[in-house]
Amino acid sequence: MSALSHPGFCAYFIAAVPLTQALWAQRVTLGWLAWDMSGSAAYVGLIAALGLVPVLVSGPVFGVLVDRADIRRAIMTTSAAMLALLVLAAVLAGSGALGQGGLAFLALSVGVVSSAHHPVRMSLGPRLVPRADVSGVVALSALNFNMARLIAPALTGTALASVGAVATLWASAALYLPMLFAVRWMDPRPLPPGAGSDPIMVGVRAAGRYILTTPVARQAVILTAAMAIPVRGYLELLPVMAEGVHDRGAEGLGLLTAAAGGGALLAALAKASARKAGVTRLLRCVLIAGVCALLPLGLATGWWAALAWTAVLGFASTFCGVTLQAAVQQDLPDDLRGRVMSLWVVVGIGSVALGSGAMGGLAGLFGLPLTLVGAGCLGGAVTIVLTLRSAQNAAT
Repeated sequence: MSALSHPGFCAYFIAAVPLTQALWAQRVTLGWLAWDMSGSAAYVGLIAALGLVPVLVSGPVFGVLVDRADIRRAIMTTSAAMLALLVLAAVLAGSGALGQGGLAFLALSVGVVSSAHHPVRMSLGPRLVPRADVSGVVALSALNFNMARLIAPALTGTALASVGAVATLWASAALYLPMLFAVRWMDPRPLPPGAGSDPIMVGVRAAGRYILTTPVARQAVILTAAMAIPVRGYLELLPVMAEGVHDRGAEGLGLLTAAAGGGALLAALAKASARKAGVTRLLRCVLIAGVCALLPLGLATGWWAALAWTAVLGFASTFCGVTLQAAVQQDLPDDLRGRVMSLWVVVGIGSVALGSGAMGGLAGLFGLPLTLVGAGCLGGAVTIVLTLRSAQNAAT
């Protein structure tokens, strides 16, 4: 928690709390608008996809640009751009001029801005503290994210039901304002002279080369994919577990989501108070246990068991994700931070997309319980091999 003793990061963190609430609120609101104007699950899925795909495509490019930009101006630009998009959405929705095409364009625009915001926030926070406190920055950011994951959707749902989508969009836009004022108290470490002078594709290749040639970063990326494909893949299929397996409907989905979020919040709290960072024995144990937990989840027939195992998976996913990100960030040069972490996001989101797509397809053929049993057995075996290899590499 010593990261909060630094005034620049403290100002950033205070402003990041409402900003993260806004990120979740706009995601829920745009999804609701998509359903309200179309009544089509396919269109809702399209809107969600348009908000994520740019992270995979333009994220690495923005990562290179972040490593050559004034980072304070960059956070102001992404925050102001998101605010402007939400104001535009509120004006169009309030006037009745927001059709399906307009909403799709707004969702894509939000996705593009998000693809720039991710490397900005991952680069700015660690540069506001000494390197010894970087792991604390990562843990506190995860705590903030998971608090918002629990709070913002519930508040947004209440707001949508009581005051409507237009007022909710205006409120979401206002939550970006604190970051625009907090910038004046931030004093990030300057980049080395001549940083970011390479062409964009050369910069992206330099980030990839750093990951491949740095043992900790390479292990972290591999282990992140090993966790994200099966575990995060399942967490994207909670509607199937709630309705398709247990016939619990929207209420059951809410409980499963809360269970996953509660486990994630506990993991973030544990990491915020932890002293030791890196690819540790504890991390490897939690990683193996998390993937293998898919097996008893698939075998469980009771609703309470499903909730309990989903909470375990939420804990394992966040604990491993935060620990591995901190391991990468700890010794990462500032002039590589934006582009390396943009590739980290690509791996994370790409792994989730691969896992949820594959497991969803298999669940359609064989049912979700059998798919989870197979994922727990196969994924557990692969994870054990990868973690043992990681331990051997660390020992040598």
